Amino acid sequence: MGDGGRRAGGVWCAAEQPTPVPELCKPVENYPVPIMIGQRIGSYEVISKLGAGGMGEVYKARDARLNRHVAIKALPDLVASDPERVARFEREAQVLAALNHPHIGAIYGVEVADSGKSRYLILEFIDGESLGGRLARGPLPFDDALTFARQMLDALEAAHEKGIVHRDLKPANVMLTEENQVKILDFGLARVIDSDPTASQSNSPTLTFAATQVGVILGTAAYMSPEQAKGRVADRRSDVWAFGCVFYEMLTGKRVFEREDVSETLAAVLTAEPNWNALPANVPPGIRSLLARCLQRDRKARIPEIGTVRFLLQDALTPSSAPAPPVVAAPPGQLWRLAALVSAVALAGVAVGVAAAWSLKPAPPVAVSRFALTLPEGVTFSGAGRHMLAISPDGTRVVIVAGGRLYLRSLTDLNAKPIQGSEAFGAVNEPVFSPDGQSIAFFSTLDNSLRHIAVAGGAAVTISPSVSATSPLGMTWDETGLVFSSPDQKGISRGSPNGGAPESLVTLKENERAFGPQMLPGGKAVLFTLATGTAADRWDKADIVVQSLKTGERKRLLTGGTDARYLPTGHLVFALGGTLFALAFDAARLELRGGPVPVVEGVRRAPGTTSGAAQYSVSSTGTIVYMPGPSSVSMSQAEIVLVDRKGTAEPLKLAAGPYDVPRISPDGKRIAFGTENDKEAIVWTYDVSGTSQARRLTYDGKNRYPVWSADSRRVTFQSDREGDLGIFWQAADGTGAAERLTKPNPGESHEPESWSPKTNQVLLFNVRKGSDVSLWMLSMPDKKISPFGAVTSSQAPTGAVFSPDGRWVAYTSASSTRTTVYVQPFPATGAKYELVQRGGDVPHEVAWSADGKELFYNPRPGAFEVVSVTTQPSFAFGPAAPVLRPFNLGPPTARRAYDVTPDGKILGVAPSGGALNTSVPMHVVLNWFEELRARVPR
Repeated sequence: MGDGGRRAGGVWCAAEQPTPVPELCKPVENYPVPIMIGQRIGSYEVISKLGAGGMGEVYKARDARLNRHVAIKALPDLVASDPERVARFEREAQVLAALNHPHIGAIYGVEVADSGKSRYLILEFIDGESLGGRLARGPLPFDDALTFARQMLDALEAAHEKGIVHRDLKPANVMLTEENQVKILDFGLARVIDSDPTASQSNSPTLTFAATQVGVILGTAAYMSPEQAKGRVADRRSDVWAFGCVFYEMLTGKRVFEREDVSETLAAVLTAEPNWNALPANVPPGIRSLLARCLQRDRKARIPEIGTVRFLLQDALTPSSAPAPPVVAAPPGQLWRLAALVSAVALAGVAVGVAAAWSLKPAPPVAVSRFALTLPEGVTFSGAGRHMLAISPDGTRVVIVAGGRLYLRSLTDLNAKPIQGSEAFGAVNEPVFSPDGQSIAFFSTLDNSLRHIAVAGGAAVTISPSVSATSPLGMTWDETGLVFSSPDQKGISRGSPNGGAPESLVTLKENERAFGPQMLPGGKAVLFTLATGTAADRWDKADIVVQSLKTGERKRLLTGGTDARYLPTGHLVFALGGTLFALAFDAARLELRGGPVPVVEGVRRAPGTTSGAAQYSVSSTGTIVYMPGPSSVSMSQAEIVLVDRKGTAEPLKLAAGPYDVPRISPDGKRIAFGTENDKEAIVWTYDVSGTSQARRLTYDGKNRYPVWSADSRRVTFQSDREGDLGIFWQAADGTGAAERLTKPNPGESHEPESWSPKTNQVLLFNVRKGSDVSLWMLSMPDKKISPFGAVTSSQAPTGAVFSPDGRWVAYTSASSTRTTVYVQPFPATGAKYELVQRGGDVPHEVAWSADGKELFYNPRPGAFEVVSVTTQPSFAFGPAAPVLRPFNLGPPTARRAYDVTPDGKILGVAPSGGALNTSVPMHVVLNWFEELRARVPR
């Protein structure tokens, strides 16, 4: 039996027969799916059976509404009662619905019948033949194999960009249409990347009805990657392996690992080498090399991305040299003379031919290529509030910030490598290459300095010590030096890479902030983004300006955008939301030409109001690298999420908004959070159940920093409603007027931190005076105020929080040289316990676990950790462990951006359009300038 039909009721029914034969195509006796030919499922009339597999039977049907043929996949009754398999079936529907690509079989809908007992996927009907059926007749011509391979790569790349791994790619799941177009089918085994890797596992090596968790062998044995054959987790590299197997089979007509039974096939996958001699002689060496790199048994050595495979496939087909001259036979004595003559004639002929070709033919178009780069396993981006990546001027290397240090990734290497020496400076950010590409400058939060380090690693050279107490708002490096924006210095400066005090280029007003300064050609003017105020959307409403260094005259180019870059093509590129726009720009006249055109959609932005950074970088040679992110949502918008200890985030039923400092009530039923713009700062409350809308709690003045009372009946906050920055509290249901709790002295402000648990007897609060912060107590009901534990900090809030039993207080202490976490007993006795930190760490944002046995804290940008604590017979810290966190954290100068719920979850704020994911791949576009010129002609 070939691939053209399937067994049904003891007779063969053609899979594609145009006229159904109901009397012949009866359902198989006792088969668990009681579908009859002619039966109607919704608006679909069943015509014939197409096949059966582990995930169900497939039928051809007619859509009565749209008068078209569809394929219906039915989940067998055998597994319909199994919640895991039903969930997998529904996941297949969601996976397919997320994909919209010409080379992926589409899904039209889902039908449920018999009170939910019967479930059906309505799929695109593809009139053609499977690749498996075609290969049963022998290998494909090289050009056909190449065409199908390219289409498969396009489809898989689209799936991977959606976070979807197929995991069961094989010829039987690839259809060839009558127009010789590929359609990849059956994403039923697809695993959504970042799904729970710790869920319950089965270790039964079955090839059909197997769950999708780690530890289960899936797919067909001959196309399984070695990691799947071992029952380990599958990722994008598993699809790279399977593609290599299918491409090899298209070229040879034989499976790369073909044995008599499953066990021998799996053994071959794990131990045998492909027979490279089976490849036809006309297969170019580059293709052979590509296959070998796809079929590396060690997936760390395997090509990591399908996009890279597509790029290398095209590169392998590009001729590297002119054809050699013909060989001419001659007598031995005359061989050297004839060889010289032939060589001279051949070289002359080649020269004339090349000249004629260039004179008669236009230059071939430059191909625009796209692929993705990933970080090494276990390494994640850090410092999302500033730039996290940069590409070298020649476009060959990318530097990234991950784990608080620098990594270098060559576009020709498989993995990023740490730059030795960059780990010694605490959290680093804003990396930029030197004009010659041999050094990288960065900002160190350890001593607030600018430094540069060789790309090969080594000792970092100080450019400017203590340039800013806060990370620069963008930095560039050209022949004139390093140009950067300093938030606390309120201006733009330029420093020499050889050291010395930076010179001031631009001075800003009190309410102004500059981002991303860049010297324009000629060195006479600086381009930058100018934002005003403190509104959550200030960076998306900012101005793109240029300022003359000679006259100080400032010219506004456009309003509504950030992180602008001038490119050597004569274009200005900037970000708005998560989209990059471009305009033609006359750098001599400082004038824009035409209107903005979107050129890249879906670029990651810095979260919230931290900065105007868009995570992209462009080389002088025309290569762009960027981190993908949401494209249409305003970057001031966020969502509040509940996160379990596995890192799984569940958004609350709140519309996206500019949320800040969420706090959970002690009874776990409500949250309080803040929002702020130029006009007002508001405290809100919201029922976690989602049964009602958020309630506005405060109306008068600017109100910030909500803290729940111990009985969950009141919310405490700072307010300027009476002319100073004192502390008030108000009933959480909005009834009654707010009551003042503290009145600061002139020049002071008060900020609430934490109420003692169980009773509203003691409130810990900060007293801020100038740059000094100290921790005080408010005792109720007499409102007596006294200092607590001699706790002081510099500029940063203490973040003090009571332990659940009220016997301990954890807090942050920050100075100009050191930031760390301490714990003191309550009431204070003079004892103080310090969290031991690694070199370069700046622990802050501390919170107790619900049971009081752990402390969560932010050790450094991009990280989140928890440390165990014991209190008997004395207080002691245990070992620290990393915690997954798909939500925002802040610097020491910010208030704690998360809270811990009574049931042990984390309440946090995540960027709207998807929880924060710092392990996303970088997208690379080679020859992007060609695309830019085509979209935005000058």
